[in-house]
Amino acid sequence: MSTPSGGVPDQAIPLASGDEAFAHHVYDAFGVSLQIFEKRLGGSVIVAEKRPIDGPITVLTSGLSRLPVDQGLPIELAVEVVEGQQGAAMIALQIVCNDIATKRRTPPVGKPWRNTTPFLNRTEITALVATESRWGASFDEVRSTDGTLVGHVRTLRLLTDAEAAVVADQDWDSLVKQVGSVDALLDVTRESTVTVSSAQPATGRPAAPAAVVVMSKFHEQYPPRWLTLSNGIFQSVTGAESPEYMAERDNHEIISLDVYLARFPWTEPFARSAQEGQSAKFSDASGAFTLED
Repeated sequence: MSTPSGGVPDQAIPLASGDEAFAHHVYDAFGVSLQIFEKRLGGSVIVAEKRPIDGPITVLTSGLSRLPVDQGLPIELAVEVVEGQQGAAMIALQIVCNDIATKRRTPPVGKPWRNTTPFLNRTEITALVATESRWGASFDEVRSTDGTLVGHVRTLRLLTDAEAAVVADQDWDSLVKQVGSVDALLDVTRESTVTVSSAQPATGRPAAPAAVVVMSKFHEQYPPRWLTLSNGIFQSVTGAESPEYMAERDNHEIISLDVYLARFPWTEPFARSAQEGQSAKFSDASGAFTLED
């Protein structure tokens, strides 16, 4: 499967009408209350956090099932995380949400998207894979009041390349068996739970998105002035942002590098050759830039 590469649209992703069974399913999941995040994926899809009594913190979507897909049943997504890593879940959800919105496809179960570099700061996480959950059909299957199967909840796993190689060459259950527990695969700051020697290179396999760009919403009015590569993630600012503006999380959005380059093509020479820690200053749209280390 090709790389999911969609980015956050300039406007909120339009949602179709959907089956209310999905909203009820998310609300009722695990029998515990939910905390709704202020930020929505693509400006439209609700994200919420739940804390099951017998399981890890789970970040879920509500409304993703209202994005049209060309094949298969609609889905919602879930990511299991350890405390303090909800931001990693948001990035994973954003990546897949964008892919569904732009490609009208759902992630294939058990087939990793792999990248050659990490897409999370200061981690070895380079891959995503959708799997069944630890909870079984009661969580994974969404059914209407008459029992009809109307969709699924897919759990996204954030993996190192060596871990993704095991899933690609064998399957998800084989990886869990090798590492002893699915809980060993939650902390995104972990070292790989399997050895690199047992992994196959990512070349020629389904890949996760490459770089992403965190940019201020001032880009709706002004072109980028500085583009910086830090910890594997680009940050773009226009120069019009105040420190107070930059401190507000809702003033930023995450898009894929490909979408960013489509909007600001003159930044591509730097973006494609940037080294960690480098920053480019653009004075105009000619593509000329001043390199700042």
